[in-house]
Amino acid sequence: MSANTKWILKNASIIDGINDEVLENSFIKIENGKISDVQQGEPSQTEGYEIIDCTGKYILPGLIDCHVHLVWNGSADPQSVIKNEENDRIVLEAYKHALYTLKLGVTTVRDLGAPDRTVLHVRNVIDSGLLLGPTIIASGAPICMTGGHVYYLGYESDGPDEVRKHTRKVLKEGADLVKVMATGGIYTKGEEPGSVQLTIEELSAAKEEALKKNKKVAAHADGLEGIMNCLEVGIDTIEHGIYADRQALEIMKNQGTFLVPTMAVMRQLISSPDIPAYALEKAKQVVEPHFSMLKEAVQIGVKIATGTDCGSPLTPPRFYFDELAIMHEAGMSEMEVIKASTSVAAECLGIENQLGSISPGKVADLLIVDSSPLNDLNSLRGDKLIMKNGALVN
Repeated sequence: MSANTKWILKNASIIDGINDEVLENSFIKIENGKISDVQQGEPSQTEGYEIIDCTGKYILPGLIDCHVHLVWNGSADPQSVIKNEENDRIVLEAYKHALYTLKLGVTTVRDLGAPDRTVLHVRNVIDSGLLLGPTIIASGAPICMTGGHVYYLGYESDGPDEVRKHTRKVLKEGADLVKVMATGGIYTKGEEPGSVQLTIEELSAAKEEALKKNKKVAAHADGLEGIMNCLEVGIDTIEHGIYADRQALEIMKNQGTFLVPTMAVMRQLISSPDIPAYALEKAKQVVEPHFSMLKEAVQIGVKIATGTDCGSPLTPPRFYFDELAIMHEAGMSEMEVIKASTSVAAECLGIENQLGSISPGKVADLLIVDSSPLNDLNSLRGDKLIMKNGALVN
């Protein structure tokens, strides 16, 4: 059925993504793809609505992944799969991965690095209604130093002027935000995760240009010095944050900087000898400090938004749910994990006025699950009804 179908989801237990209390025995009305009413009890006016009886079921907002790479397929070496492909084929593969992600119940993703305008085209086609898919918030090509972290996806830039020019370029191409590479990483040969790459002057140039267009900046930042550089210039989201110490985390909390941890990919990187040997060695060194950092961030109260790096080596989209389990393991309650994956993630992406919670006026991106994820987050892995923009996803 189309987004023009009017729905009533009744007799439900609602986890709205904002409040800690579950709204029992409640209904949701949906019209024109948006939530029009949420109340306890029985709906009084039902004529003209399609009814779904949700007795015994739980409804929560569609899940959000704040860090994906749709051009990658999650194989052992996904860049090798696309490095000799034309962009039009890469676009088709990216759409396939986007649709698969939606059918898991992840209704919104933020793509943080793709060659040229590949994922921007996928976003535009989905937004036009031509194809079904998740909402995509996309950075387009990331800004990196020449030969820097995943340089093969991005615009190689040296010095503040080149960073400024390429930031303007990617925003002109239609990027929703800017992605910068502040440090080295795992999945690029010949560099270390702790090493500084873009300088503080270069990061500042990117931030200045993004502000001119009211756009956010996300930074790949593994090493402490690079993280501190990002915090000094006001980068909005720290991706990975592996070596952030207590001081860095306290600054993040005080500034309202979001941490997107992406722990699942790190554990996957050490799970198989099939990934490139150089990446395996680096991953082994970072898994423990990364998880310790996440536990401390939880204790301090840093704003944590769910992100996976799905598409990266051995991390296809289904590993989204592993990320939720790791966040719970690090000390977040089930409700905190759900908020990190819905309302907090929406705030991280700057789309909290449209998505991330169940309230009148919000887009009807919803999941209907058979048992409470507050008792077991694994219930989100199972069969579920998925609604995107007020239409059921088959």
